[in-house]
Amino acid sequence: MNDPLRAQQIVRRQVRRRRRWRRLRVAALVVIASAAVVAAAFGIDRLAVVVHKFYAEHHHTHPQTTTLTTKTTTTTTLPGSPRCDSPQLSASVSDWRETAGSVEEMVTLTNISETPCSLTGYPSIGAVAQDGTPLPAPNAELASLGSSDVNGTATPSSAVTLAHGARASFELVFANTCDHVLEPGEPATGALNECYDGIWLDVTPPQGTTPLLVTQPVRLTYTTTGFEVGPFLAGDGPPLQGQPPLTSPTTSSTTP
Repeated sequence: MNDPLRAQQIVRRQVRRRRRWRRLRVAALVVIASAAVVAAAFGIDRLAVVVHKFYAEHHHTHPQTTTLTTKTTTTTTLPGSPRCDSPQLSASVSDWRETAGSVEEMVTLTNISETPCSLTGYPSIGAVAQDGTPLPAPNAELASLGSSDVNGTATPSSAVTLAHGARASFELVFANTCDHVLEPGEPATGALNECYDGIWLDVTPPQGTTPLLVTQPVRLTYTTTGFEVGPFLAGDGPPLQGQPPLTSPTTSSTTP
């Protein structure tokens, strides 16, 4: 080449190209070395996750959203006070009348605990002989006893809530015309006016655990047909009809 200036320019361009390639190679070696160090520190899998996350955040304008649905459990608490159990109560025969071969009694239960409770429906009635033997005591539930309106129509029984010291009562009716008194354990023959001779009355509230023993009930001699029982009413109940009581109201205790 005869032009020295042009030859010099060509040499300078070649030198610049070589420098750029050297710089690119150095930069590539630095990137590879850094990647190797990161991979060694975090692991290839974690590095891939980080790179993928970085790519997703910078290349998606509307990232996917995940909706979490939480299943909840709702506990429903029933309104009203819990039912009265036997240890919370005492029982007494608060009134009685005798009319034409049958006895009517008002039996009152009192909440002796500090916790309010409720009575709903009908109690269970039993009888105990002098020697402690339980006697057969069929129960017939009658809504009309103690809870009828002026026309004699039975009204439905509702829960009676008892605070401490409050009372609820029910009416009890049984026939007492006896021609033959059965001994404890003696089977009934079905003859007319066969009776059991009880001296204690057992009263068990609905779903109660143990009976309440009402000692010295009034004339507890009853026919084998058993007892007619009314639903619980608030208070001492209505006054009974017939002859006036011969003794004072009786008290009770819980059967051991």
